[in-house]
Amino acid sequence: MIARKPTPSPGAPIPADWTESVARLLNETYADECKKRDRYFDVYGRVFPEELLVVASFAPENRPHESAVTCFLSCDAAEMQDPATVKKTQAAFVELLGLFYDEILAVPEWDEWEPLWQEVEHAGKTYFYRLSRENFGLTLEADRLLREAGFDPEDSE
Repeated sequence: MIARKPTPSPGAPIPADWTESVARLLNETYADECKKRDRYFDVYGRVFPEELLVVASFAPENRPHESAVTCFLSCDAAEMQDPATVKKTQAAFVELLGLFYDEILAVPEWDEWEPLWQEVEHAGKTYFYRLSRENFGLTLEADRLLREAGFDPEDSE
């Protein structure tokens, strides 16, 4: 399950124009690191009834078998109750991604993973994050293939 909170809902995608603009910003901001490491940023997002989730993966270019460095960010439903709050939350997510990847990319062999959800305070609000080696693009593709085969990837039984 990609959501932080258990939910039967598959969620709705965050508009592609936003996730694409965040991916473009990350790729431009970290262009030297992307080129040096032959990697790129890919960003995904879902809106669930109880949370907003954004996933940014620093993934290997044309080497899907290699591990990525993926940051999952989440916030509670209260942080998306109206358009003004959503805009502030989106800005906070972009700032947090920058803070995480500034730290991660500053160390050539960074390996301080946080596989469990952790709280982080930013701009007076509480957000949640986890860091993994998951190549999230592959996870999404595997989930799609399972659904096509009649299995629910979110069903743990």
